[in-house]
Amino acid sequence: MCKDTMSGDHEETRFPSNSALPAPFVRFLHSASVLRNEVVGTITLIAFLVAIFQAEILTATAFEYTSSRALLNSVPRDAKIIIAATIGPFIHQGPRHLTDNLGVLLVAGAYLEYQYNRRFLYLFYPLVGYLAAWVPLLMGSVGSVGASGVTFGLTSWLLIHSISRLLEMGYEGTLDLRILHLTAVFFGLVKAREAVALLGMMDGADDVTHFFGAFLGLFLGLRFVLDYYGLSIGDWIQRLE
Repeated sequence: MCKDTMSGDHEETRFPSNSALPAPFVRFLHSASVLRNEVVGTITLIAFLVAIFQAEILTATAFEYTSSRALLNSVPRDAKIIIAATIGPFIHQGPRHLTDNLGVLLVAGAYLEYQYNRRFLYLFYPLVGYLAAWVPLLMGSVGSVGASGVTFGLTSWLLIHSISRLLEMGYEGTLDLRILHLTAVFFGLVKAREAVALLGMMDGADDVTHFFGAFLGLFLGLRFVLDYYGLSIGDWIQRLE
């Protein structure tokens, strides 16, 4: 199934033809508006995460803590468990923690939303975020916070999707812009290597969250990619045979 048939709930923005603005500028505004509508889910998630982080900073300042990390570290163990289990995937322990995750969400999340639609992203984020955050809790840890489990999952999904586009191009015997997916494959393989390396370490809740985020992203990514091409798992196995 091609991108055009999976545009989902994208909206079209029109500009009046009698606008006094120069034609190139009108075309630029139209393209920017269309792009915004295509990735509004990613933009919304990023704005939501930034707003929550600002609330963390304000709360830390109100209670006279030097940072949001200091505030989170100060709460009792039981409170940390509740935080990780309820709002863990949406809060961060500092600006670096937030910006690292936003970078991946902006690039991988926006591209995948553009290729699929925002419903996939809205399903993916809480599902992977919470499941990856709850695994350390089940192992007796206080849990992990942040969107890192989701970003590891997104890179796995991006890896599967990019490989499928390259295979599609090879099957058609053509060479076009899909070759740019090689960059995403390289990035995805680097993150996958990180996730595999965690198997030999698992030094804390964060490592557990990252690994299971990558694993869940791989599983869901495969499922979404099969949907993208209008295939079921049974069809895919038959084609391999």
